[in-house]
Amino acid sequence: MPAYEKISAVVSITLIGLALYFVLDFPQQVAGIQLFGSPLDFYSPQQWAMVFFLAALVMTGMDAIVRTSPQLPSRKPGYIATFWMLPGLLVALATQTLGLAASPLVWGAALAGVGALLWLTIAAEAALIAPNPRIHFWPRLWQQFIGYAIALIFYIVIYHTRSRSAVSATAIVLVSGAAALALLRDGPRRLATTWLFAAVIGLSLGQITWALNYWRTGALNAGLLLFVAFYVLVGLAQQYMRQTLSQRSLWEFGAISLAALVVIYNL
Repeated sequence: MPAYEKISAVVSITLIGLALYFVLDFPQQVAGIQLFGSPLDFYSPQQWAMVFFLAALVMTGMDAIVRTSPQLPSRKPGYIATFWMLPGLLVALATQTLGLAASPLVWGAALAGVGALLWLTIAAEAALIAPNPRIHFWPRLWQQFIGYAIALIFYIVIYHTRSRSAVSATAIVLVSGAAALALLRDGPRRLATTWLFAAVIGLSLGQITWALNYWRTGALNAGLLLFVAFYVLVGLAQQYMRQTLSQRSLWEFGAISLAALVVIYNL
């Protein structure tokens, strides 16, 4: 089966699952646990289980596409897993944003838009399997764009929930680490470094979220602050992995951070 047919099959099945997610009537149940001596409630656990199922579904499809590629340079599980992240995050984000549609017509158009974004994302990730860097420009550009866009929207959505730090910071850690894994992927040669930097970036964003939860600010401002931190950390990690990190790069990222902070403060 040609690659585009595999991608279309994965996207079609995922869109059916997304449509069912919004059609099914999940019971309003509450699951509670004790965390650090205080209660922590989870609402609609079956609904969240469906979110994880949909993310796992598209990640499984991405895994099949990657593993069947004749150009795959390594079959290490840790390397293949880096291709799962952006499709899985995109589908999980769709479950949290499609419900904001003002009408069924808008919802249908948004679902089609998610399908197009998912198709392009999977196609870009599949194109980046090839070891030939000459064909990587447009796929890499799309990967970077969608990766940063997913991170930004997730930050705003998560902070908007005003959840406890144990929930919101953990969610930010998972999103940031997963997005960083995809954005930092540089072939199987630097696999351990990729995972290490992704873990450090995820934990760093989690710590920033924990601090932001003590500051009364809007979801947009907090999301932008988290995004700036994510952008700078990923950029520095990319420069280091490419052995192009220099004093000039540090000054550039510092200037970008300062300018962004001034803009965010004045919003």
